[in-house]
Amino acid sequence: MKRSIYIIGVLVLFITYTSIKKLMSTDHLTVVEHVILFEGDSDVSFRGLHATNDSVVVVGGNHGLFGFSLDEGIHWNVQQIPGSGESQFRSVWALNDKEFVAVSAGAPTYIYHTDSRGQEWSRVFADTAQSTFLDGVVFVNDSIGFIYGDPVKGRFKLLRTADGGRSWNEIEGPEAIDGEASFAASGSAITVGNNIMSIVSGGTVCRLHVTMDLRDGLGWTPSYIELAQGTPSQGAFAHYWDQERLYIVGGDYMDEENTFGTSLVADLMTGQDDTATMNKLAALPYTSDVCGDGEYLYFTGTTGIRYLDSALQVMDTTAMHALVFSGKYVFSSGPSGRVGRIFKGTLADLNDLVDRIETAHKQ
Repeated sequence: MKRSIYIIGVLVLFITYTSIKKLMSTDHLTVVEHVILFEGDSDVSFRGLHATNDSVVVVGGNHGLFGFSLDEGIHWNVQQIPGSGESQFRSVWALNDKEFVAVSAGAPTYIYHTDSRGQEWSRVFADTAQSTFLDGVVFVNDSIGFIYGDPVKGRFKLLRTADGGRSWNEIEGPEAIDGEASFAASGSAITVGNNIMSIVSGGTVCRLHVTMDLRDGLGWTPSYIELAQGTPSQGAFAHYWDQERLYIVGGDYMDEENTFGTSLVADLMTGQDDTATMNKLAALPYTSDVCGDGEYLYFTGTTGIRYLDSALQVMDTTAMHALVFSGKYVFSSGPSGRVGRIFKGTLADLNDLVDRIETAHKQ
């Protein structure tokens, strides 16, 4: 299938006047800012986000949109995958700088693969059942990957590839309790860390499902977790393995400012909850994604982006859906076709980044 380029609005740079004013006298101090790299039309939502490395970043959205950058988010190529105008690509993956996978969430469900940077796309999986809703994708290496979705007939739907996403087969997924579901708010309800693949859930019950079988994706073990739960809008939305700690976040997306049951931090060394860190996160509202860069932990949702150092700090009140750490940068994606990057450095370095983005917009 031929590529179809979809132009979505005007690229804009968003650094608030208050931020610039605050930084005017801190030329040699390290500052932490959220910089918008790309913005599209108001009805575009980018929930899918992945970074292979610092250079290669991909996003997926509604209207069948898929975008990629090969230069740290400065320039973007955004296209509509042919024949997918009604699809919501809430899960995406970049295996390298040419080979991408895009997963649509709801029925009809499609998975697309390209090895030509989107010059041609192949539809490699299709499921028209109304009960199918895919929530996330993760690859454990260049060949083996997994996609999971909401429960069907008592088990979470689970697909496996052994050829880098060129074909997918359904395998037995984790058992589900009646009313247990999952969320595709950011694609981070499935992840791999510490040689463990894990899935978090919500709805009537909030649970963590884990397996150490990264080859075949079998042998899942569930455990109950204490986050907001009991209704279809509540539960765990994302999680992140940070060495010996596991951060799980969520809440109630219908009550986005409610701070009850929005985070859990488990210490794998002790097997206990990290209550000291959880106390620091007591003011965290509904959160759709979490990640870290080795220095700070970052949290995002409809009320903006926060980061945790000695205390929880509000970085930006701009709504975002997803976060990903590339090895050097933390990228973000969200409503209105926004893609951002968290900047850490001096004001001089920030000004240099602004110049690069503005130059790219003029080309």
